[in-house]
Amino acid sequence: MSRVKSVLLVDFDNIYGATSEEVVSGLSNWLLWLEDGAFSPKNRRRRFIDKRVYWNLQFDKYRPEFERAGFSAYNCRALAKRKISAGKSSADIVLTMDAIEIALVNEDVEEFVILTTDSDFVPVVNRVQAGELRVVACGKETDPTYELFSQYADAAIHIGALKAAFSYERAKRKWYRLRSPPPEIAPLTLVRERRSPLMGRVRAALETSEAPKDGPPPELLRAAAIIKELGERMPDQPLSKSRIVRALSLIQEFTPTYQAGLRPWFGHKNFAAMMRRLSQIQPAIEVTTLGKNKVETVWREPAEAPPPKPKTPPPVDDEPEARLLPRERERTPLALLAEAAKDVDLPDPVEDTAEEAPEEDAEDEDAEAEGMTSRV
Repeated sequence: MSRVKSVLLVDFDNIYGATSEEVVSGLSNWLLWLEDGAFSPKNRRRRFIDKRVYWNLQFDKYRPEFERAGFSAYNCRALAKRKISAGKSSADIVLTMDAIEIALVNEDVEEFVILTTDSDFVPVVNRVQAGELRVVACGKETDPTYELFSQYADAAIHIGALKAAFSYERAKRKWYRLRSPPPEIAPLTLVRERRSPLMGRVRAALETSEAPKDGPPPELLRAAAIIKELGERMPDQPLSKSRIVRALSLIQEFTPTYQAGLRPWFGHKNFAAMMRRLSQIQPAIEVTTLGKNKVETVWREPAEAPPPKPKTPPPVDDEPEARLLPRERERTPLALLAEAAKDVDLPDPVEDTAEEAPEEDAEDEDAEAEGMTSRV
């Protein structure tokens, strides 16, 4: 059986902090543990065609040990003063660029082993898997990183197993076997099994989802729900084919190969055709054709509906006529002024003396008549 052609990338600052200095003293042991088939498919042995380690300047003292083991060591000192004083490095970005470059340029690579417990490398895992490459990552079983890489990488090495490999020795081969037995992997040291909340929701969706009478088959609805759960964790990031296939394997009707009584890909021609059908059921699943029978799957968060516009009150006209009732608008201004005058407090009217004037005129006339008589 041929060996898996693999690339080993080590984020030393991270792994050293998660383990101890034994990661250096036991270098040849845990490296042999990986080469003998730990976390490889069917325990196939590996052949590392490229090994690289990334660290800060303070760890450059370990360069001789790693170079003797065939590693290329990269000093990734930070440039900003505040990062230098904090002991940080630029190893993350250098490792990321190297992983993408190797995946695009080296056609002989079949697998990547990325030793880091930093969850920021999940997008790197997805991008490398997009090229049909297998990825093995590392994670702490005491925090969510192991669970996270178990969901997205093809395999996840927990720190307990890596520590146990510091003292690994290859078992002797039996005379009737072609190779020594595969390496043992230390079990998780947790008291109870950590169950993924994501896969819990997926299992709940499998139990409760029902198909409408004239709609898609229930297994396709379940598959769309699983892709939705995966995509919501990594929106706008490519979802690898291997990750999708592992998640859909929870569905009893799904198989990527021909089996007794089951057609692969839910009866579709290939993986690309199945994903295009799922994108019709769930439009947020964006499927882009990259080549012959090769697609890229990305979950696009649906745009939120704009909030309803607040109702604005009708404009108020400051002119008096705008505040009048319809009937009042038809009446003449003179009539309106007359009605307004009724409500105004006017002073008491002055007594009219027009009626007494005729009596005074009469007295004058009598006096004048008496004068005329006396003259006569």
